Amino acid sequence: MLCLFCASISNYAQSSASQSGIAVQGIARDGNNTAIVNQDITLTYTLYYLNSSSNPVTVYTTAKVLKTDAFGVFSDVIDPTSVSNSLFANNAVYLKIEKGSDVISNEKLHHVPYAIAANNGVPTGSIMPFIGTVAPDGWVLCNGAALPSTATALIALLGSNNAPNLQGMFLRGTGTNSLNNQAGPALKTTQNEELKSHLHGKGTLTTQTAGDHNHGDGNYDKLLSITRDNTLSAKDYDNEGIQPDLGTVKPLLNAGSHTHIISGETASTGGNETRPVNYGVNYIIKL
Repeated sequence: MLCLFCASISNYAQSSASQSGIAVQGIARDGNNTAIVNQDITLTYTLYYLNSSSNPVTVYTTAKVLKTDAFGVFSDVIDPTSVSNSLFANNAVYLKIEKGSDVISNEKLHHVPYAIAANNGVPTGSIMPFIGTVAPDGWVLCNGAALPSTATALIALLGSNNAPNLQGMFLRGTGTNSLNNQAGPALKTTQNEELKSHLHGKGTLTTQTAGDHNHGDGNYDKLLSITRDNTLSAKDYDNEGIQPDLGTVKPLLNAGSHTHIISGETASTGGNETRPVNYGVNYIIKL
């Protein structure tokens, strides 16, 4: 016997983190328009959207046995789970209700415009820090793991079936900023670490002072020495033992205190990277 339904379909918090699902309520009637009271009825629900070729793509399907009340009224809630949120946000989704081979209803779902379009206030592909270890409904961790097959909009944005792996990374805007003319990484790519080229002054580094000492310059062939009896005597520079007149001996100049050019390098210090003070979070991305 054909059952006719007068159904009221509403979407309860479909895009919220505390998703309740899609509520379906109606009155079951037979071919004579008489209410079917206090009986079990089996309904099949199918949620789908039309792709670019206008072919239906199933989002969710389930069959349920429902009990009508004394007036023939039935109520149910369909929960396609939060992984389908992005499909609801980015496509016009239809709900088809069948009893056996009879199609009872096949209607486009009408949502609260802002709630669905905003989809928790952010668009698909948004990334934000999160201090939990399990991503909330409608989000996944940015840990490189495979994305659910239903996340078609995010997969299209990423060009990959995996979430970006942002473990141990900072985020930086792409493009070049006119303030410092420095470029960030290309969109969806990684920029390797780097230190800006720079010089260091010598600071306080110096060699030890060598002290007072003499350097011959080719003009001085004699030097003076002090004997044990504290008298001055002249000695040959070349140790030939000739004793010239002391008055002819020229005094030698000394070089004075001086320093030398530094060579080599300082000892290594520091760790494996250059980083600012930071706080650990997980990054999550919106489906």
